[in-house]
Amino acid sequence: MGVNRMVTNATLPALDAAGVGGVICYAAGYSEIGGDGPALEEALKACAGDLALVGPNCYGIENYLHGVKLLAMSGGGHRVDRGCAFIGQSGSLCEAVTRNTRSAPLAYVISCGNQTVLDMADYIDVLIDKPEITCFALFIEGLRDVSRFSEVALRALKAGKPIIAVKSGTSPLGATMAMSHTASLAGNDEHYQALFDRLGIIRVETPVELLETAKLITYTGIPKGRRIVSFTCSGGDNEMIADLAATHGLELPQPTTAQRESMKEHMQLYTSISNPLDFNTTNWARYDVLLPLFTKALEGDVDLGFAVFEGRQDAAVPIGARETIEAARDAGLAAGVPMAHACHLTENSNQEDRDLLQASGMAMLQGLRDAVSAIGKTCTFGERRAAILARHTHKDLLIAEASPLSGTVVTMDEWQGKQALKAYGLPVPDGRVVDTSSIRAAAEEIGFPIVLKVLSDTILHKTDVGGVALDLSNAEEVGSAARVMADRLNIDRFLIEPMAPKPVAELIIGVTRSDVFGPVLVIGAGGILVELYQDTTCLLLPVHEDDVRAAIPGLKIAKLLDGFRGGPKGDIDALVEAIMAVARYAQENRDTLTELDINPLFVLPEGQGVVAVDALIRKA
Repeated sequence: MGVNRMVTNATLPALDAAGVGGVICYAAGYSEIGGDGPALEEALKACAGDLALVGPNCYGIENYLHGVKLLAMSGGGHRVDRGCAFIGQSGSLCEAVTRNTRSAPLAYVISCGNQTVLDMADYIDVLIDKPEITCFALFIEGLRDVSRFSEVALRALKAGKPIIAVKSGTSPLGATMAMSHTASLAGNDEHYQALFDRLGIIRVETPVELLETAKLITYTGIPKGRRIVSFTCSGGDNEMIADLAATHGLELPQPTTAQRESMKEHMQLYTSISNPLDFNTTNWARYDVLLPLFTKALEGDVDLGFAVFEGRQDAAVPIGARETIEAARDAGLAAGVPMAHACHLTENSNQEDRDLLQASGMAMLQGLRDAVSAIGKTCTFGERRAAILARHTHKDLLIAEASPLSGTVVTMDEWQGKQALKAYGLPVPDGRVVDTSSIRAAAEEIGFPIVLKVLSDTILHKTDVGGVALDLSNAEEVGSAARVMADRLNIDRFLIEPMAPKPVAELIIGVTRSDVFGPVLVIGAGGILVELYQDTTCLLLPVHEDDVRAAIPGLKIAKLLDGFRGGPKGDIDALVEAIMAVARYAQENRDTLTELDINPLFVLPEGQGVVAVDALIRKA
């Protein structure tokens, strides 16, 4: 039975009462359209009762393990014994995926729509324990319950079943369209990237890359490392592979002297022996030559063999590709090294060859760039997974549900903000709160040179209004500067501090609030040009010290911290501890913290620490 949205809500209670286990709601016109849609969707959820409801605004489900077709449109595909679960918030894309001609290993295609009752995490949770499921391929417009998703993603990570994701809504316009399409809060893309990094999720850019990566994981598996040996029959291919491998952090170890001597027996005198290996078209289709040549090349510390040459568009055309690919496959089996094959052009491959060779454990990838990307990101996943599971507890990685703020937002003045953070271990200057009558004595007590700042909870950017005076060298200068500020700004409350030493680098440590993720930690290049630099990275809370330490080298300003052009190195240990102090404060105040800004944080030379020069905290 299929009914429209005006009948759906009234129908559900009867189905629930009859003991029906679940339903698919194909109907659209709910929260994705605005107007009366959101209210109608809330009513839909209430009417569903105990029903497992898929949708609404979805295309349905294809189950290729058991041959159950519940897609609203006639999808393609065929029965399989194992494969990936494709789960998408775009019904049209889900239907298109069912008709792919890449021999992609689809066990399920699930169009989840608005996710009123069942969301993406629920489908993953149910399928993780199925031995037939090799990985998950997701098309994400937005997540509503990040806490639940992170819990399920960690279960998949521990089970060794990678999650591969395409995230749409990365541009301002794309985010707006995601909201109108399935009522998903797309959120800041950097926050989603932080989530994927935290949970070991493989992020790809296109549905094609999504399918190719799932193909590699399903048939070849996850390499133990990133050392690959590649076989081609063209010098140009070698160059392209070397370039792409470098882009994705793959290593191409060169043959040892012993390997070279053995491989010479199967090569012509005018050819060179290297990795990637140009085995020369003279040896094309010569299985008896290529098998020992490839086997010898795969000896040693190798994580993946990668054969790159064009196949056959038509399986009936005997051009020797099958024999060459089979030699690569069998060499991998003989050497105990997993293998993958790729052709440059997607169409230079046929289903007969793909089905035969993938059944024996060799992924047949289509398109060189997508293939190398799939390999590089899968290798990175293997390393990332091991690191995450080795240094984190389950609790460390879970993300708490983002709670809405209530109450009026108030701004702490700089002194209050610094004192609050000092209690959590953030180094701040030895300052004093003064007025014009007490400022000279306090300055003498601190010692010169002095920095003078107007102190107010309404002036957030003191430099813009002339509310900062630097490098004041005596009491008379301090008093004079204070009187000028007091007269101009009508404020007689100041913060005086000793001038901080010249830093190696100025950083920003901030916390911004996301409706999806709650407080998000931001670190990057700071100072007055922070908006111009835009050199930042995001980390979700709670954060582990190892993740902070790993994030710093990815910043452009890390070159300064490492001693740029013979300059002093920055105190990285002190920087990490300062970031962790801010993270601890943000985590303990996550339900009330609206905004936090340490800008700049002066990073001093090694062994001399850091100092928070300015601080802003806003709380509800």
